[in-house]
Amino acid sequence: MSFRTFVRRTVLGVALAGASIIASSAAAQVPGVPTIPGMPGATPTIPGIPPGMPGGPPTSPIPGLPPGAIPSIPPPGGTPAIPNIPGMPGFKLFSPTGALLMPVMKDEAKKIYQKEIDSLSASRKATVEKIPLLFEDNKEEINAFAGCDDTGKTFVVVTAGMYQMLDLMAQTRATDETFGTGYYDEYIKELAKQQEGKAKILPLPPGMLDLTKSLDQRKLKRQRQLFDESIAYVLGHELAHHYMGHLGSVCTGGGGGKINPGDIIRFAKKVVPAVNQANEIQSDVEGVNNLLTAGQNESEYKWSEGGALLVIDFFKKLRDLHPGAPLFTFMMTHPAPEVRAPVVKNTANWWRLTHPGAVTGNGNSAPSSTPKLPVPGLPGVPGVPSGAPGMPSVPGLPVPGVPGK
Repeated sequence: MSFRTFVRRTVLGVALAGASIIASSAAAQVPGVPTIPGMPGATPTIPGIPPGMPGGPPTSPIPGLPPGAIPSIPPPGGTPAIPNIPGMPGFKLFSPTGALLMPVMKDEAKKIYQKEIDSLSASRKATVEKIPLLFEDNKEEINAFAGCDDTGKTFVVVTAGMYQMLDLMAQTRATDETFGTGYYDEYIKELAKQQEGKAKILPLPPGMLDLTKSLDQRKLKRQRQLFDESIAYVLGHELAHHYMGHLGSVCTGGGGGKINPGDIIRFAKKVVPAVNQANEIQSDVEGVNNLLTAGQNESEYKWSEGGALLVIDFFKKLRDLHPGAPLFTFMMTHPAPEVRAPVVKNTANWWRLTHPGAVTGNGNSAPSSTPKLPVPGLPGVPGVPSGAPGMPSVPGLPVPGVPGK
């Protein structure tokens, strides 16, 4: 039936229905025109009589329209193929394009933060258990740091930009692992081209991930694993600054600090002088030990160092493509990726040696996907030759050890 015929019949049906109601009010029925059930003056129906039969209900809700002329409206529900959070009906993990939603990332980070605190030794846990994890709704600032407010009370803060950046890393890497593509490197190249003037998170180029890839269940599962490992590394590193006492006299007011919108850059600069290169390396060591230990309590996927190496690799490649990229500014206070990567690798290997029977990642002795970085000489770390050309010395570099010791 054409759209014009549909409209003509709809108008005719509505007119006839109105005439039926008027006639009913005068106690007179118009022959041959069925009435609408439930309306005043409607002809009563006999229960059990099929639609369209004498005494039964009409076959169409609007007189003059054949059955099926009006399509049924599906009941409200979630978007197909978008996984929900178990136990929370209608609350989705991912957007229709396959990105982790910001409320989900924040909630996931809080849970991981608490898991890492709970896995620390009693003395370290007592030091940080009252330190809140704060959120700064700033997508232009790609940052996470341990700090304190103007009264000296401590916190760990992660910006919206950092959460989004970690998910973009996880999205592209998970897609490459699932489908054998090269979107991760392609995205970094596109991002580097845009890094002029100020920091900006470039969304995935249109069409880079079609829905058959971005909503693939294998990709989504791996994406969440990589995000969890990455944020666990970031949070474990920042927690270590607090329980290792790296902030010294800068932050002495105890836990419970607050951050006001716009204060993040000022607070970040406040703690930078107190965190030197050796302290950053020590926090990497302790943070990796912390995330691997906490990850053993996960029921399915045991966290590995893969997320940490992904973060380091991402910013190394961005730096190499665009040395002055504003997104790299927060890494300027940290050791070079060429130094941090072997520290993370060797710490993780040492942790596995001191935890016989423990598994990480997908159950193998190493993460299922580890970005490959050059391993130069690194003084003071077992298994890494020292004295490589161009390798800066790191005074006071700790030797990876058993967590909590």
